[in-house]
Amino acid sequence: MKFRMLAGTSSLLVLTALLSACSSGSGETADGSGGTSELTVWLMRDSVSAAFQKEFTDAFAKAHPDFDLKIQIQEWDGIGQKVTAALASNDAPDVIEVGNTQVAQYAQSGGLVDLTDKKADLGGGTWLNGLGEPGAWKDRQYGIPYYAANRVVVYRKDLFQRAGVDPAELRTREQWLAATRKLNRGDQQGIYLTGQTWYALAGFIWDEGGDLAVQEGGTWKGALDTPQALAGMRFYEELQALGKGPKDADEANPPQAEVMAGGKVAQIISV
Repeated sequence: MKFRMLAGTSSLLVLTALLSACSSGSGETADGSGGTSELTVWLMRDSVSAAFQKEFTDAFAKAHPDFDLKIQIQEWDGIGQKVTAALASNDAPDVIEVGNTQVAQYAQSGGLVDLTDKKADLGGGTWLNGLGEPGAWKDRQYGIPYYAANRVVVYRKDLFQRAGVDPAELRTREQWLAATRKLNRGDQQGIYLTGQTWYALAGFIWDEGGDLAVQEGGTWKGALDTPQALAGMRFYEELQALGKGPKDADEANPPQAEVMAGGKVAQIISV
């Protein structure tokens, strides 16, 4: 059920400074001197399906027989520290999937390849601004758009039907709140929403016309004290209080999908 777009999330692929050499399992590199070079890619868990990953791997092997592609699946929890440590080492992966808020941090460290001159070859002319811009830092391009998704309300039809709530009739926030209260029945939660589901909170702030930060005179300034941002936070607080989600955790602690799978949660906000 989509009440409205809440917030967007996207990932980008970045190339590390070691890519020009590539690690090699045969003692050779990718400079045409022979042998098979190893290309290591870090992808985040569940970012692509197993079928898509196999299709890509098979196509890559056919198009680039001189490369041995090694895809390693990573967890989001703690990935920032892991990437930072890898970039500071001599054994970083060649390609890394990162969140759309992380590119500037890694580019600033000097560990990424500047792709600005390759942007046209990578289809940069077709990128949506909202996907291309997060991959840039100081007017240089370091990240390639990989995928994007919207956060929506995911609900259980059986619990809605049992409570006599028709999701097609929910058009406003007030109706959503009223329905969620009605869905709170016994040990059933109308919604499971943690206190630190930041992407959902950001969506409500933007919906009010607010922002997390604004740029003034070349300097970024926090904007969470504006009337618009405060209105978004007040709604979030009211919605979150209608469930039993912990206030001091995010949606991964515990994984909200597992909480919903228990059959006692009517709604979650997810991608």
